[in-house]
Amino acid sequence: MIKLPFTFFAMLFTSFTFAESRGFDLELGPYLSSMDYSEKKDISQTGGLSGIKGKFSAYYPFSVTLIDLTYASGDADYKGAGKISNIKSEVYDLKAMIGRAFYLNGMYRFTPFLGLGYRRATMNSSGRVSTSSVRGYKSQQTYFYNPIGFEIQELIGDTSWVVGGRFEYDNLLISKNETRLGAADSYKAVMVGQSKGRGYNFYLSFRQFLNPDGSGIVIEPFYKHWKASGSDNKSAPSYTADHSSNEWGAALMVSF
Repeated sequence: MIKLPFTFFAMLFTSFTFAESRGFDLELGPYLSSMDYSEKKDISQTGGLSGIKGKFSAYYPFSVTLIDLTYASGDADYKGAGKISNIKSEVYDLKAMIGRAFYLNGMYRFTPFLGLGYRRATMNSSGRVSTSSVRGYKSQQTYFYNPIGFEIQELIGDTSWVVGGRFEYDNLLISKNETRLGAADSYKAVMVGQSKGRGYNFYLSFRQFLNPDGSGIVIEPFYKHWKASGSDNKSAPSYTADHSSNEWGAALMVSF
């Protein structure tokens, strides 16, 4: 598994296919999504998120740089040892990839890539009490991961709308699930490191060009899945070791 990214990297830069530089592209705008998080013993948290998404792309003859940044917050409902409503939730995600663009008949751009990413998701019910009189807590999942995938984009269409998409597998390099059982910041947290995990990230892109320079409006529906399991903390409750989450939504961005 460790050899795969290096083999993929070498394949990108040893190809003899030359691609014309496409310059720079910046996309920025709001997005809305719905997310569910679950652990064993029927512990779950579900809610809606709203935030901002930014994407930067730089196309050179021999390489492509892709940077994605998202931040979102919202309210979630907890269900497990009773129920707690309107829990503050936050999600940060930053990833940078490098790849190679290949142009097909001057109509499509195909870009395989690999990179490094960081994600942190937090839900905080500290100071709250559930319907079964159980005190709330802060939970936080931190991932360092290796995104591997490809992006395809239509460059020319019969109308001003063009279609594209990204298909990405995320190999978790480091995964931590932290549960802070007390309201005070000084309370010792239960930290669990996962021994294995993965993620998937899919999106479609519908782009409306407004100017000949390529600027326009981008509608981007997406789906993200994360799953981690195993534990390096034998004294921690087993249900904190295995967890998963799903997020689906759409972004509306302006392309510069």
